Amino acid sequence: MTVTETQDVAPAASRQVVLEASGVTMRFGGLTAVDDVSMKVHEGEIVSLIGPNGAGKTTLFALLSGFLRPESGAIAFRSRDIAGLPPHAICRLGMTRTFQIVQPFAGQTVRDNIAVGAHLHHRRRAAA
Repeated sequence: MTVTETQDVAPAASRQVVLEASGVTMRFGGLTAVDDVSMKVHEGEIVSLIGPNGAGKTTLFALLSGFLRPESGAIAFRSRDIAGLPPHAICRLGMTRTFQIVQPFAGQTVRDNIAVGAHLHHRRRAAA
């Protein structure tokens, strides 16, 4: 698995680190799915995660978004430790993941489906 980053206008050193993983490892029985991964994502940066099937990409996303708890290592979002927090708590902090298969709510318009996510931060429909 390879973490690559794109070039951006402002140097990464001058921007805040939004997401950081340090030494993250996850094993399933005798299989090491993620092995000592460290990475930083700076504000405004677009980062890609590239690797063959079985390289641990999906597992890393599950660790970063709280669907799995890392066996070892640290994960921080905006300098706050999020390793082991449940997905809904991480989402409230401002980070979530989407899945490859998106299934909209039947009977709702596209606009209403998009607004569903806004209800996390706004109780009233008008504000969402």
